Amino acid sequence: MRARARRRGPRTAGPSLSGLVAGLAVVVLALVLLALHATFFELVRFVLFTGVAVMLPGFALWRLIGGYGRNLVEDLSAGFAVGTAGQVLVYLASASIGLQAWSWVWAPVVLVVAFVDSDARARVWRRVEQPLRPLQAWLLATSTAVVLLIVYRRGPGQFLPAYTDPLRAYPDLAFQQALAASAKYDVPISTLWLGGEPMKYHTFFHQATAATQWATRIDLTDLIHSLSWLPLFLAGCGLVFALTTRLAPTSESGATWAGPLAVFVAGLGGAMQPFAGAGLGGVSTAVAAYLSPTQNLGVLIALAVCIVTVDLLRSDGKPRSRWVLLVLLALVAAGAKSTILPLVGVGFAFAFLQLGLARRSTRPAFFGGLLSLAVFVAALITIFGGSTWGTEIKPFETFVQLAPYSLLMPNPHAQLLSGATTLLSWALAASGLFFLGRRWRDTGAVFLAGFVVAGLLGTLLTTQSGVSQLYFLRTAFPVVAVLASAGLANLVGRLRDRRAVVLVGAAGLLGLVALAIARWQSADLPGIKAPWLWTLAAVLAVAVLVAVVWKLARRPGNFFVALLGAAVAACMIGAALVPLQAFVSDKASNLVFAHPFRGGATAAEAGAARWLQRNSAPGDLVATNAHCIIQRDGLCDSRHFWLAALSERPVLIEGWSYSNQANRIALTTGGNPSLIPYWDSSELAANDIAFKSPTPASIDRLRQAGVRWLYADNRAGGVSPALRNYVRLRHATLDATIYELR
Repeated sequence: MRARARRRGPRTAGPSLSGLVAGLAVVVLALVLLALHATFFELVRFVLFTGVAVMLPGFALWRLIGGYGRNLVEDLSAGFAVGTAGQVLVYLASASIGLQAWSWVWAPVVLVVAFVDSDARARVWRRVEQPLRPLQAWLLATSTAVVLLIVYRRGPGQFLPAYTDPLRAYPDLAFQQALAASAKYDVPISTLWLGGEPMKYHTFFHQATAATQWATRIDLTDLIHSLSWLPLFLAGCGLVFALTTRLAPTSESGATWAGPLAVFVAGLGGAMQPFAGAGLGGVSTAVAAYLSPTQNLGVLIALAVCIVTVDLLRSDGKPRSRWVLLVLLALVAAGAKSTILPLVGVGFAFAFLQLGLARRSTRPAFFGGLLSLAVFVAALITIFGGSTWGTEIKPFETFVQLAPYSLLMPNPHAQLLSGATTLLSWALAASGLFFLGRRWRDTGAVFLAGFVVAGLLGTLLTTQSGVSQLYFLRTAFPVVAVLASAGLANLVGRLRDRRAVVLVGAAGLLGLVALAIARWQSADLPGIKAPWLWTLAAVLAVAVLVAVVWKLARRPGNFFVALLGAAVAACMIGAALVPLQAFVSDKASNLVFAHPFRGGATAAEAGAARWLQRNSAPGDLVATNAHCIIQRDGLCDSRHFWLAALSERPVLIEGWSYSNQANRIALTTGGNPSLIPYWDSSELAANDIAFKSPTPASIDRLRQAGVRWLYADNRAGGVSPALRNYVRLRHATLDATIYELR
């Protein structure tokens, strides 16, 4: 009998068959979602490049340099992060000497070393040390699949196909594509939609996309709109799980559910939503996973940095080879998202203080903090050029910009009440944080706490147009989810019952139902008090019911602990109610996710822009009469980027939003950078007169400015038939005509 028990015990090496099947199920789902908006050959090229030229060499470096090998979820996800970081740095170096089309050659070099060298082969291709248990693997697969489906439904599912319907567009994606188009040819990246002026921005996603485009020859539209988002997001989910396992080891509490729960909460949670008509701040990863690819990459790199840092702090900086990984990831973090390194620096400061108070060596925290500070300062000078991208120090202005403020405006204390409502919403959704207990003695947990505090303070103390300061908290929120899930695991662990997963799951599901009823019952009630009372009553009712049933079933543990654990689970999982409803409800979606609006290109306009890309040379300057995606009452929303994005050519004046100059003016005047008028009205008038009332002088002025092509958009305004008397007609569609200057 003993021998049989040992044979049936948990595996100590190598993944289980059940775990591999669970992982395969997620991979199949991902491939199906990609195939919905890509051709078969595009999908094959993208998957081969992503897997063989990015993830596998990154996997080899992760294991070879870092000495890792815990489980395949962690190693493959972190390998993709490291591979992406390596690809970005190699691309920057190769593009600076005109060899960007060959930036992929580093990957086979790494793989050859990993296969040929016997020592490297043994370290890279060995079996894993802590394979996922079957239940853990399937819970992770389920939570990842749910989040993935929501992101797809409110991302590609409602915005694709791209550039076909002018009433169903999102200008930021065209902005990202225009930057990726510049990254194909320009070092550094330029503002293609505004004559190619220098661009001070976190652009490493665009270099990574340009590298993929050169290697696969897949159109940038398909990469940006259909393909690139998914492997970044999927790897990010894997790293959320990996980080959670460092704080909630299953061997102690049996909390196989903690990692999958963290993935679910990070993806869809973040804020309780008691109001039927107002959303309380979208901070989950699903909100920006598709529409903000720089944030998608930033979260992936930030999580990889956190994992390496936690391991270094716990082991007093050993093995030292892991510092190489940290340096590599920090360098890429600097240009992936500007919010990452300040959070990392504060995390190291927290760790330094904790180690000092505990009279332990502070060297790892000191050197880590010094590294993050040095890289951040260097990035501030070289990448951002000292630009703050419109960020201002305005404490608690965030609470004026978020939805609760509009509900409270008649109240003289509206900002204070808005702040209290928002903070309560965030605190309940991450209430597991308050039950980490002895975990706070762990230097790694203290670093993560500093990371989270910095993200919250960055959001509360600064302001930016479009509430973009929320990206501080969005960058930190996956770590919030990790700490909250570990805290909940610590709390229910006091029950001393490995079946506590039943309590957590039951409380979460009942919490979703109860909170849905509370939102429905309070939908027509005025003010904010009644919805909150309904919400809190729903959580309390679920907690009491679950705790009573738990004790009636004669499960071990204190009733109060079961009550508290059920309440926390109901809050954390219940916070995902509105994002889950968004899968089928546009009304719920509008409270959390962005929705399409007018201002995009028609199929004819997009086709003309693509013709221009095929029939012109890189660097050819284009002039156009299209500048505003929406023009009303004398105001112009100048987020017009799609001509530069599709043609991959600099445009003399297309739009002027999201440029460094527009941000400087908006910061000085206090205006909206998307609505400010163009700062050189005479230059804009001279550009447009060539389309409306052309003369030899107006055409010659464009020629002297270096313009080679004219893109006349019929929907943007009247185009004079006399224009063809001065320039050569090259291409015409229903909505656009292209001319070449003689």
